[in-house]
Parts: sequence; structure tokens; C-alpha cells
Amino acid sequence: MRWALHARAALATRAASALGALDKRRSKTHQRCLAGPRAPTATDVSSQREFKAVFFDLDGTLVDIHGPLYIAARSALDDLGHAPPLTRERYHQALERDDPYLGLPEDKHAEYMKLAFAYFLAEIDRTERLEVLPHVQETLAELRRRGYATAVITSRPGDSRRLVGKLAMVGLAAYFDQVITQTGATMRILDKTQSLKQAAMRAATLPQACMYVGDEPRDVMAAMNAGYGASVAVATGPASYRMLSSHPQYRPDFVMRSMSELIGLLERLRSEDG
Repeated sequence: MRWALHARAALATRAASALGALDKRRSKTHQRCLAGPRAPTATDVSSQREFKAVFFDLDGTLVDIHGPLYIAARSALDDLGHAPPLTRERYHQALERDDPYLGLPEDKHAEYMKLAFAYFLAEIDRTERLEVLPHVQETLAELRRRGYATAVITSRPGDSRRLVGKLAMVGLAAYFDQVITQTGATMRILDKTQSLKQAAMRAATLPQACMYVGDEPRDVMAAMNAGYGASVAVATGPASYRMLSSHPQYRPDFVMRSMSELIGLLERLRSEDG
């Protein structure tokens, strides 16, 4: 199932490079996050901050998305006449190699991304029941108990009320103050910068007191561009821990292997602040 998830990472990278305005801001925002030779892990605390709001990406961060992305990648390759058909084993192997284009020649990359994106949107719209990732529910419950403002900010298009219904089916809806989706179905919805700014404003919280947790470099990009106090990447989505820790453009402030590390990270940041 992992193979198609990596296609989503490449999809995000292509979308980010296609957004000229974001490219112009890249060098300025990049400096804030790349002070050291590597991204800190969740056990490394490099600054003294206390956060009031913790906001989340959805797919690959809170819920598993390997299945829909595998189907999207396989369908896109089939449309391009690529043989042999993509198997789940090859999907896993490509994810481990950080190879998002599945061996396609460079002149096919752009067409592949457009096809995979369209198939991915169709698949997540069709899928009714979300698969919650390990340690997510207990982490969200603890954040609520401690009084943090919370939100889901996703690139999924469509009516947010429908997504709230899906979250309710798996017992997550009650943990969020806001659920923000995107309008439209072009690759521009992959940039969530404005949605992150909107979430902070709705929460009556300064962006510097907000943390965004995602699973891809584009999540880090959005947090940086929105002026958030920290970006946290969790290696449960399309990007490997290695890729997240050493991304040349959008390196997070902290990298986690699973959601089980988040509460500990917040506690260390708070104790350092005190």
C-alpha cells in the first residue's frame, strides 16, 4: 500500500514548484527552519516555546492513506501504458527508495502527476470509512484534556461537513474545534497556507503560538509561510523519516516517527519555556 503514498509526496513537490508566489517566498522562509545541518527529532528541543494551538493535516498524519494512493498510482500508470502493472510489493520498494515516479522517464512525470492526483481525489471521495493511525486517538484526547485549540486542515476538497461526518464515524470529530477543507479540484489545493492562517484567526491565536503537524514537505511549507511557531513532521505518510529530516527546501522543526511522541514534545517545549 505504501507505493502510492510516495506518489503523493512527489505530487506535492510538483505543486509547490508550480506556485510561483511560493517559490518567491522560499528563500526567506527557508532560513527560519534550516538553522542546523539536520531537522531536530522529537527528542531535540532547540527553542523555548509554549503553544496554544496544535493543528493537523489529515491524510498520512491522522488517518492512513496508503490504500487510496496505491490505487491512484496504479491507475495512473495503467493510463500511461506502463508495464508491468504496479503491485503492492513494488509500491513498498519504491517508497523505501524515495522514488515517487515509479521508474517513469522524466518526460512522463508531469502527466503522471496530473493523472494520479485526479485518481487520488476520486478514491478518497469514494472511501467512506477512514482508518485511524496508531496513537492518534489517545493523543487527540490528551490535547483536549490539556486545553489546546485543535483543528484539521486538509487538502481534501469539498464540504467540510461531509468530512466531519467521516471523522465522527471513527470517533475523531469531537476532538476538533475546526475542520477545514479546500475549494476546487486543481493542484493548487495542495497549498494550505491560507487555510492555516484562517485557522489561527478563528482560534483567536497568534500564528507564532500555533503548531502544525503533517506528514509531507508541503505541510512544512504551509506552516512556514503562515508564520506558525513550529512545524512537526510525522513519518507515517508518503515521505520517509530520512526524506523529512533532510529535505533540502522544507525541513521541519521536529520530526517524529509516530504520533505517540507529540505530547512528550509539547511537554519538553513547555518546560524549557518555563
